[in-house]
Amino acid sequence: MMRGAHWIAGAALALATSVAGTGVAMAQRSSGRPPWAGDLIAAQLVEVRDKTGQVLLHGALTTTKDTAKETERKADLANPAGQAGKGEIEISIERKDGGMTANEIDLDVEKLPALLGCEVFLDGRWIGALVTSKNGKGKLDLDWKAPRDR
Repeated sequence: MMRGAHWIAGAALALATSVAGTGVAMAQRSSGRPPWAGDLIAAQLVEVRDKTGQVLLHGALTTTKDTAKETERKADLANPAGQAGKGEIEISIERKDGGMTANEIDLDVEKLPALLGCEVFLDGRWIGALVTSKNGKGKLDLDWKAPRDR
């Protein structure tokens, strides 16, 4: 009788592990690329907004390097009303065999109000948030690497 109970418990554990393992793998495969990692090559407008939606900084992305393996894009950010505040954003897109393998976004801001919650947008699409320091500086770094095929 004990042998049967152990077998049933072992089979149930194996089935649960198998189902859970499949669920995790499926979730990893289906999660794919984050929304901000869309077509960064075509992105044009970068905006840093406060929580009310007011644009504090903005800039237009330009391509500074474009090879078969990597594209780099940059923008200087300025206040649209000419007030204090500035920043820069750098985007790196890596490719291999015609497919995107990694994206990296580095954004730095300064001379903004202290301890201010800000949201960052690319072409009107939200990509992240930051809070400025007591000195009015802030940073947002985003990285994505394509999952490797097994």
